[in-house]
Amino acid sequence: MAEKKTKGAASRFIPGSNIAWHREWRGLRDTWYDYTQWVKSLIAVVQFVSVSPVRVMRGMFRYRWMGSMLASLNMADRFMEGLRGPALRVGRNQMYVVFKLVMGQLGIMMKADRNFGDTELADKIVLTEQVMPAEIGGGYPDLTVLPLECHQGLEVNFMDQTLNPFYLDVMESLGLPSDSCRLSSNAAGVAVNGDFPDIGVCLISNNAPCDSSTMNSQIIDRHLNLPTMFSEIVMRWEDRATDKYALAVMKNNLAFIEEHTGEKFDEQAFWKVIDGHNTEVKSALEMFEYQKTPYSANSLTMASLYHLVVYTFSGGTQPIVRKYDRRMQKIMKKAYEKKTNCFPKTRFRALEWGGPACYYFHIYNWLYNCWGVNTVATMDQFSGNFTIPTDSVDAGLLGVARNNELGIMRRHLTGGWEHLMECWDLAEQFDCDLILLENDITCKGALGLTGILLEGQQTHRQKVMMVSQDMFDHRTISRQDMRSEINKFMFTVMQAEPLDPSLLEFDDDKGW
Repeated sequence: MAEKKTKGAASRFIPGSNIAWHREWRGLRDTWYDYTQWVKSLIAVVQFVSVSPVRVMRGMFRYRWMGSMLASLNMADRFMEGLRGPALRVGRNQMYVVFKLVMGQLGIMMKADRNFGDTELADKIVLTEQVMPAEIGGGYPDLTVLPLECHQGLEVNFMDQTLNPFYLDVMESLGLPSDSCRLSSNAAGVAVNGDFPDIGVCLISNNAPCDSSTMNSQIIDRHLNLPTMFSEIVMRWEDRATDKYALAVMKNNLAFIEEHTGEKFDEQAFWKVIDGHNTEVKSALEMFEYQKTPYSANSLTMASLYHLVVYTFSGGTQPIVRKYDRRMQKIMKKAYEKKTNCFPKTRFRALEWGGPACYYFHIYNWLYNCWGVNTVATMDQFSGNFTIPTDSVDAGLLGVARNNELGIMRRHLTGGWEHLMECWDLAEQFDCDLILLENDITCKGALGLTGILLEGQQTHRQKVMMVSQDMFDHRTISRQDMRSEINKFMFTVMQAEPLDPSLLEFDDDKGW
């Protein structure tokens, strides 16, 4: 156990919180750059408020989760911990895009919320459930596709670990099993509590990735008062015999949108979105090539967050993504050509595998700063990344369906158990010493294969560093519990000593 008097990065924070006494010192140049980019993110927040100040303020008072958004700038700082030079510049550019996309969607939500008065904008929104890609509405340029529960679930949990347990308790008070998937349980709790904005003309739900999601989709449908279509995503997507069915489902989605919005499919607009999607996928694959080398400037928490947000919130619809991808590519290329060690503390390279602990999403930065473990890639980064064919409209629609099938929470939990075992090949490709297995105790599909994955150590050089977590509920397994489990592994299995002993054990249980 680290003594309280131990000097190090942990002493920068007020005990019991994630709030720092002062900004992280990175040297004059990097500290100034970090601060200017922080201000840039602050401006994005101000622009969100300026969209409709009265409605945003009313949203703050009406929706419990809106108050947690006040911690967004603190989140941005935590996700940058330990970054310097090119890595800091890539991370801050990624964070700015994240802020613009998230704040842009929140602005639309507040402007369109019928709870604050009727608005025509509400009837131009199609809602999707469980991180379905925005390309589904690519053929309707006058419509906006928004994810139903990402802002009230995944995203806000990065900022405030104390929020989501409230919604979980709401759901469990109605009899929902406490060991079901936290993402879907949280969304159902938000619906039951009336904390979803009253927006949209219809909702496209789905059957992925598990039975818990399907069950909660029915509960959500009862509380939203919106026409809902259950889009059956193909589970055995590896079988090409399912393509005909997948295409039919996609066409049913479009027919459902047209029925409730009155819009007609615009082929030219569709191909414009698909072109944007393919450009984003190409950029993601190019970033992977840098991440496989010792000279990558893209790693840790931001590499994962950026992919999650781009997949779910852009899908080829947001030009800012392509603009900043080009900017980051230049930074990464320059660092690679100069053979710059962008993560000089690195002693071990790790591949993260499994659904992450959203209440401790910046654990990768802690691992790097405390132990020198560089998490070069995460499982969710390998979701999507499917280049959509442009041969015909049917081929394009089937490509959108395929991208959905390979999406976040589906790519490795459906399609066959072999896909969860891809970690070994990927660990070799990215030259990793460790696999950080985030063992989500409520994900029964993944838990059922944990033993098989651990057996892989007998035939591979990588060691598996398993840490238990509860995805949305820090009360079950706290951040310090997770750190302690990793500390034990690093001391006993890796025979390593910490780079910063102050980070071994510290009190952040009550902090955002």
